Amino acid sequence: MKALVTGATGFLGSYLARALMQRGDAVRILARNAERAAPLQAAGADVRLGDLGEPASIRGVAEGMETVFHLARSATAASSQAFDRMDVAGTAQLLSEAKQAGVRRFVYVGTLAGYSLAQQPDGAILDEHCEFDATGRLGNYVRAKVLAESAVLAANNPGGLETVIVRLGLVCGVGAGVFPAHVCQPFARDRVILFGDGGVPLPLVYVDNAVDALLLAGSVPGVGGQTFNVVEDDVLTQNEYVALLQRSANGAPRVLRLPAIAYYTLGLVSEIAATLRQKEPTTNRYRIKTRLARVGWDCTKARHVLKWRPRVPLREGLTTVFRDYARARMKGG
Repeated sequence: MKALVTGATGFLGSYLARALMQRGDAVRILARNAERAAPLQAAGADVRLGDLGEPASIRGVAEGMETVFHLARSATAASSQAFDRMDVAGTAQLLSEAKQAGVRRFVYVGTLAGYSLAQQPDGAILDEHCEFDATGRLGNYVRAKVLAESAVLAANNPGGLETVIVRLGLVCGVGAGVFPAHVCQPFARDRVILFGDGGVPLPLVYVDNAVDALLLAGSVPGVGGQTFNVVEDDVLTQNEYVALLQRSANGAPRVLRLPAIAYYTLGLVSEIAATLRQKEPTTNRYRIKTRLARVGWDCTKARHVLKWRPRVPLREGLTTVFRDYARARMKGG
């Protein structure tokens, strides 16, 4: 395979680029920063410097490629203008480049965050047929991802450019933070706040298994125009996640437990502060309700159509991640 990877200097993108090279595939990466791209270039990747927010800089980037894996996105705290320029218009430009270059398959990493989780009852099971949230209260990141997904699906052309969307769960692995907001909030060294009773099920996927899903989406025939949710069947709650972390890191971190109402109060304060600054809030009560939703995920489609199976057991992978965290913590004093 000759593959272009955007977002390759990020956490998941770097794993994907290295997995492709280890298979013997020819890999080109689009990067904004030569220094950050240097390790992948040293490993054998062809580096093209460019910015999805600047169309002229990516012209010809897909020439000679068979598959495009599009992982690049704006920082979560970016402005709405930045998301429109890079995530929405940038994705449309990359699709155009892929069409002109005769690319066979375009794989886009979508998001589970767009689903209307806050409106689901406890125990609801979601699959690819569930509607995306239409309230507009999930923020710029989700809005831009939903628009980009629409463009990707609209570009699907059987016999031409085939487009596929993979909506990954919370990807965990060495190199990612061990305190995702869905689990807890760090507030001091070796201390975190866990809001609520800790029983929220987490939509996790280990990084090696996420990469496998992307590789399958790029190679399995007949899946153009389709979307796949990818979450591990082994579901951990917040409590189980933190307990596994503590067993692997000699009891760290210490957990301060606060009621869920305290979390919603934090969201209200963020909303008020954002209104005063005339900016988007860092969070809000609706997003917090979404984060605390007790729902499950049906990934039957990924298993049956892509033949995706988790290669690394989730708890085994997390133990590796947490032990790496513990070693780094010891070195840090």
